[in-house]
Amino acid sequence: MSWTPTKDEINGIIALNGEKTTAKRVDHYTTLAPVIYDVGCSWANNIFDMSEGADRQKQSAMKLFIAKACQYFELKIGLVSRSMGTIAYSYSDEIPATVYKPLKPYRKLRW
Repeated sequence: MSWTPTKDEINGIIALNGEKTTAKRVDHYTTLAPVIYDVGCSWANNIFDMSEGADRQKQSAMKLFIAKACQYFELKIGLVSRSMGTIAYSYSDEIPATVYKPLKPYRKLRW
């Protein structure tokens, strides 16, 4: 089940990070949100129903996860190493475990 966020949902996710809405940021979040939603569902072994009238606690947890993961990729917080000689940067593409924290109560075990 795929999820396509509305413009209002994207603006809400941006607001969760305390950031201002800009055209570039809206495009960034709109592109990343469905992909990160799939990553979150896969990690939790659980499908999060994002439709109207569904469990708001689960939706809030997923939106917070999406907000923090989008911010991680936007700001390139994953800087692992830096060199000054000929300027070399290394970034981690792994989302830190702390970003997954909102989803932890909804994670199902897989046997």
